[in-house]
Amino acid sequence: MPIVTRLRNFRTVFSMALLVSVAAVSVQSEEDAVPPRGGMGEVSIITDPPRAMVYLGGAKLGLSPVDTSFASGRHTLTIMYNGEELITERVNVWPDRKLVIERKLVTPYGSVTLTTKPEKNVRVSIDGEPIGETEGGPLRINNIEAGSRIFTVTRGKAKKQVEVKVIPEENVEVHVDLN
Repeated sequence: MPIVTRLRNFRTVFSMALLVSVAAVSVQSEEDAVPPRGGMGEVSIITDPPRAMVYLGGAKLGLSPVDTSFASGRHTLTIMYNGEELITERVNVWPDRKLVIERKLVTPYGSVTLTTKPEKNVRVSIDGEPIGETEGGPLRINNIEAGSRIFTVTRGKAKKQVEVKVIPEENVEVHVDLN
């Protein structure tokens, strides 16, 4: 194929690719677009469970569920529950439209019920922090940050370390035999 023909083919393909990329750049989704300021929109925020504290654009809106008018524009939504900031995200409030946000709130803590053999006088620590001692029955430990945790169980010279995956809002049962 002569070089002139190859150059023409290259220019045609390059021009088509350039047109496609320019078209892709000029098409912007509404999620990416910034709403104009100066108008008012409606905002409805519903959480499960309810009664979470809702902030929008730094303004305290109150406990969920919330239905209110709000200034149009891009704002930061913050939802707190039991003193924990569980959600922080950017939202767009468009003038003369209603924004409905529904969120399931999951606290980042779980619990562990630990049984040991022997049952008494076994010291327990999590990630190197002393937690307590067993007294003849299961030891339930609440409000443990979710994720992998190292439980160290000791009685006298006997010692075992167990990796436990703590699951948000769930109880994990662990048994450690020191015999």
